[in-house]
Amino acid sequence: MHPQTAPVTRTPIRVSAGARPHLLTAPSTPIAPKTARDFVRAVLRRTPLAPLLETAVLLTSEAVTSAHLRTPRSADILLRMLTTGHGLRISVHDEAPVRIPRPAAVAGEPAADHGLLLTGQLADDWGTTPFGGLPRSTSLWFELRLKP
Repeated sequence: MHPQTAPVTRTPIRVSAGARPHLLTAPSTPIAPKTARDFVRAVLRRTPLAPLLETAVLLTSEAVTSAHLRTPRSADILLRMLTTGHGLRISVHDEAPVRIPRPAAVAGEPAADHGLLLTGQLADDWGTTPFGGLPRSTSLWFELRLKP
């Protein structure tokens, strides 16, 4: 699902008793994606959500790489992960101006962000939302759920 076609209202991940928030702040440097991958791997490795680990690591790496490429080195990248008994939500916030991602290139237009194409294919739900901090800042989020 692409942000342009996503319904205005969506079913958020259910926050149940025992939901755990995890936060990481990393400087916008070339090692930020590795730092984020290691963080997600460490959190999920020995939990019931371990079956989601590889997909979560891949999509996190894509999101943080995209944020790093659009964010000045003087900025930080914030990764928020909420884990529940049945899934997780990861959001990556950067201080770049809001840009509407394009899911596919049209002849004569710049190429699409391939990380967003992966996210659209692998995530159970995803989108971009304005971030409550700096003006014109945004967050990319995605949700992964355990399959019954």
